[in-house]
Amino acid sequence: MNKKRLAIITEIVPPVSACVSYILIVSKSDSAWVRYVIAITFLLAFFGFVFFFIGRALAKHDKAVRILGIFDWLATAYVFAIYLIAIFSFGL
Repeated sequence: MNKKRLAIITEIVPPVSACVSYILIVSKSDSAWVRYVIAITFLLAFFGFVFFFIGRALAKHDKAVRILGIFDWLATAYVFAIYLIAIFSFGL
């Protein structure tokens, strides 16, 4: 597998996990495995900045990696925003 393809696959993980976590949070299903999947996807979305640096190291000047890098940072910002909303909604 070449470095460009591996970098793109690595860069796709945080935005997809952020979308999956949002869909599962909003859904009405509530079970132990759903909470487990939400926790895993939240961690993957939170470490979007790490995936950004890994992708940049593998394929520096690829346009797709640059664009997906922006989405990686947005996935990290999404996790911070969810936690800020939770803190303000509970008044802590």
